[in-house]
Amino acid sequence: MKKISILISRVMGMLALLSLLMVSCKDDNNNAREFEETKIVGVKIDNELFTPEYTEGETKVILPAGKDISNVKLQILVANGSLTDFQNEIEYDCRKPLPVKLKGYNGTTVETILRIQSPPKLSFFVIEGLSVSAGDVFESLSSLIVQVPETTDLTRLKVTMEFTNGTLVNFENGKELDYTSPRNFSVKGVDDETVYPYEFIITTEIVGPAFVKALKVNGIETDSVTINGTVLTPYVPALFDFTSANVELLVGYGNKIDPSFTGSNVNLMSGDNKVKVTGSNGIETEFTIGVPQLSFAPLFAKKYSDLGFASDNLSAIGFSGSYLLAANHSAGNKLPVIFSLTGENVGRMDATGVDATSYGIRKFATDDKGAVLVLSLGMSAGDQWVYKYDSATGQGSKYINFSKVLLGVDYNPRSAGISISGSLDGNATIIIPMAQRTDIFVWTVTGGVLNSTPQKFSFPYTGTSYYWSVQPMPAGIKGFTGLATANNSGFSNGIVCFDETMSETQKLTDMVVTDGKTIKHKDRIYLAYTAHSNSKGIMRICDITDGTLESYKTPIFNQAMSVTAGNTNATVDADLSVIEGKLHVAFACTNVGLYLYCLE
Repeated sequence: MKKISILISRVMGMLALLSLLMVSCKDDNNNAREFEETKIVGVKIDNELFTPEYTEGETKVILPAGKDISNVKLQILVANGSLTDFQNEIEYDCRKPLPVKLKGYNGTTVETILRIQSPPKLSFFVIEGLSVSAGDVFESLSSLIVQVPETTDLTRLKVTMEFTNGTLVNFENGKELDYTSPRNFSVKGVDDETVYPYEFIITTEIVGPAFVKALKVNGIETDSVTINGTVLTPYVPALFDFTSANVELLVGYGNKIDPSFTGSNVNLMSGDNKVKVTGSNGIETEFTIGVPQLSFAPLFAKKYSDLGFASDNLSAIGFSGSYLLAANHSAGNKLPVIFSLTGENVGRMDATGVDATSYGIRKFATDDKGAVLVLSLGMSAGDQWVYKYDSATGQGSKYINFSKVLLGVDYNPRSAGISISGSLDGNATIIIPMAQRTDIFVWTVTGGVLNSTPQKFSFPYTGTSYYWSVQPMPAGIKGFTGLATANNSGFSNGIVCFDETMSETQKLTDMVVTDGKTIKHKDRIYLAYTAHSNSKGIMRICDITDGTLESYKTPIFNQAMSVTAGNTNATVDADLSVIEGKLHVAFACTNVGLYLYCLE
């Protein structure tokens, strides 16, 4: 019995402690609630719930425009208190503010003005002598825009209009007025206190949803703007640093741009700049400004059939001074053809002292000052030569000797391409990769003197084709860019980025490319190349200054040549050069065409 008594005593003690804790918690909740002021948290109007807004001494509920609030069933929902002298669930005339008194659980009394508003809504509109359909009248809470026929005389119009839930202020119905410029009027709400200002426009221009007609980038107006959903792509007839641009939107008539969009110092290369525009119909649309595209007409554009080359024989292009050179191996002395910058064929490069009889000059490259290095395929165990021309119209001389022995390889070398960065009379880098091999050979020039012993690197993928190239980055920039057609489990046709040790850093695959050019111009780094896809020659320029893969994926020039054709040898090329201070670019695609642009 003694044990039972002790057990009962312990149980009773625990119950007492639990009871004390519950009372303490209840007191804590009550104490916390004492500091919460009572307020209206919701208003039901004809059984539809609305959330109020609060200003000093006033609780406001905004309903859709034009609703009759002269006789509505009202229910006020209160937190931390109750209504005093107000009956819920009965009908009230809510056109005028209602005084409401609340009694808080903390003992305080709160008085507020409940203002229920339904803004004015246009209910009647006519222009004397004109037939205006409802679809041509655009009303918002702050504007009224009316589209009338194009031939309408705006100088003498008589307008009559009426509003539900409002009375016109400073506007006389039926009075003849000039509407060539916007006018203003106001409407007083049914509470006889609130005044709603309107901008009033009658126009012969097309009005409606939010619309962006054009952009100005650094003061230059776009040629066009394409709209895909809500993504705007501006086509700009000028080359800029698009990472820091001043942007101005030119919008549709009566449209309003969100003032939070300043347009200053915008990074257009992000492709994700947001701007909100409200149309003349009062509906706001958020647009995204995509990566800009360069918009230029070519200085000349030639179909492949106009070049006079046999099928599949255009193998390289490049600038030399004020000329554009194009190599092919099918006719005459097989040296590159010289074109003027207007597209005139002015002959071929001089063949004196150059052995081009066997395979022709398949590939060539030009340096920053227009010197030209040309080479044939090779394919023999004996001495092969790269020939140097100081200009497109000069004579060639032997420059680089390469052979199976000199290169230290166990096969007869066959060159796949050649590229130059820098100047051969100063400092330069020369690169020749081997066809259907992974071997890449790099020569350097220092102070105009060639180091005849090349450094050997390896392309990280097998399966390279007969034509491919590795471009050195511009002087002062470390790394290389490979453009190759190769089929390998890890790489299928495309662009590979390398560091200075020729180690891969990133790649962009699944497009047929064999050659291109990198250049530094006005502190920006550009890559130009031509891709062959679905029988189209695709001309591309990328701003790769930041070195990210995304910059390679989002070109600022991306256009297709007009002719389509197959390309058996997969030979495509592009070159960039500054001529008379302006950046020029040329694109070539075998069997498709040759295009030249000035980008400034």
